[in-house]
Amino acid sequence: MILKDLNPNATENSTSDQLILCKTNDGSLSLKSLKFKECFHSLNGATKEAKEKFIAPSGLHRYSKNEIIFVLDICVGMGYNTACLMEALLKQSTCLNYWGLEIDKNPLQLALGNESFRSNWTVKVLDNLKQIARENQWKDSAGKGKILWGDARKTINDIPEKIKFDLIYLDPFSPQQCPQLWSEEFLQKISSKLSKGGRLITYCRAAAIRASLKRTGLIVNSIIPKEITSKVWSLGTIALKDSNGIQDKSEQLIWDALNQKENDHLATTAAIPYRDPTGNSSAIEIMRRRRIEQLKSNFKSTSSWKKRWANTKES
Repeated sequence: MILKDLNPNATENSTSDQLILCKTNDGSLSLKSLKFKECFHSLNGATKEAKEKFIAPSGLHRYSKNEIIFVLDICVGMGYNTACLMEALLKQSTCLNYWGLEIDKNPLQLALGNESFRSNWTVKVLDNLKQIARENQWKDSAGKGKILWGDARKTINDIPEKIKFDLIYLDPFSPQQCPQLWSEEFLQKISSKLSKGGRLITYCRAAAIRASLKRTGLIVNSIIPKEITSKVWSLGTIALKDSNGIQDKSEQLIWDALNQKENDHLATTAAIPYRDPTGNSSAIEIMRRRRIEQLKSNFKSTSSWKKRWANTKES
């Protein structure tokens, strides 16, 4: 069932989209974008994905009662990462200073209009989500925050320079569909907004993204799946500002340093970055620029890497 059809002729730079309602395997609601040809979440579970790929690697236990944690959520979407974060921080009485970036209001509004989605959250968290959707901000005894609507490449500049984030969640559509928010220039900009000991977390394990993050000076690590296979060898990437954000014993099964397979991936053409020097390039322009650079590169082919590591379970 199509929930919303704002403009069937929407261009890639338009916020208009066709959104299709779907349920994931853990029973949580998700949406599929016909514009980007991708689902908002893994069909294994929208709530499950938020908790495994974003909340668990956050190391929230590092923050004490009444301490303030600064979080930037890029591509808020339906609000799962935001809501799961709020629920977790409420349980440990840690205060939240939150900033969200999102181009389209409709996913959050559609989610809040669905009883199945609303039933996932406590009254306090649901009220916060409603305030964000209605007033673009929220504030209560447990924290405060605001959401900036528009192209994240532009709205990121509206965040005061003095604000540094302990956590940055990067959750756009895939680099193939939305390269604008995976460019080396954008990654450099958001990496510079991390605080000492800060973490940038994303579901993406692509070599291009990891290589770009390394060039920003971050310490790049891999989020470990519970069951490692030749196809599922990583759940995503956690990049640390410095060694102050290094893991403790409780996180050893959640994330770890890149292994040989993953480091070898960074020496292939797959590691050629997405480039957007002006911050105004279209997806087509960025992809074309990358293909040209790949053809000129002396890097090993990605196919040779796949062949070498075929059927291995090393993550």
